[in-house]
Amino acid sequence: MAILNKKLISRRTVVKTSLVGAVFLYLSTSGCKSGEAVSTLDRGLGCRFLDHKAEDLFYYLSDSLLFNFLPKDKKEKEKVLGEVLQGIDSYLYSLPSHTQKEILEAIQFLNLSAVRWYLFGSSSNWELTNRDTVIKTLNQWKISSISLIRSIYFLLQSMVTIGFFETTYSWKHVGYPGPGHALGLRHG
Repeated sequence: MAILNKKLISRRTVVKTSLVGAVFLYLSTSGCKSGEAVSTLDRGLGCRFLDHKAEDLFYYLSDSLLFNFLPKDKKEKEKVLGEVLQGIDSYLYSLPSHTQKEILEAIQFLNLSAVRWYLFGSSSNWELTNRDTVIKTLNQWKISSISLIRSIYFLLQSMVTIGFFETTYSWKHVGYPGPGHALGLRHG
């Protein structure tokens, strides 16, 4: 009986999450497309899951979230971010198809011009987004009272983290010598 007296979730939270979820689903599945090309840059990465618009989304999110870890040299930075995108693509490609569809809906939603303008301050191009605005928006999502918004934040953040730290190319930029330094050590 004590369990029945405890509120596990408030009605207000259910209503807020339901409304945000309904809007999100409507916009991402109602045929809304992100309009003009998000970027003119073809990185030639050969991604199997991410299209060019999704590549741009993760490229600029990665650039914003990883700016402390990225090299200052532009060509080296492009190479690292290309490796991050390929890591993200590889991970997403391996997921079940129903999960892939949900992720594609989230990407389509974030690529809508009106959504991009409202959240990140630029409706026409990811390149024009301000790093501080992206970080501020994502930090607000991390502590949002709406679980759907928090879920989108953790999806984006985990994809960038997985893409960066899984590739051996980025290890040197964070000072990790690789697993070879531990060879010969006995555990236990």
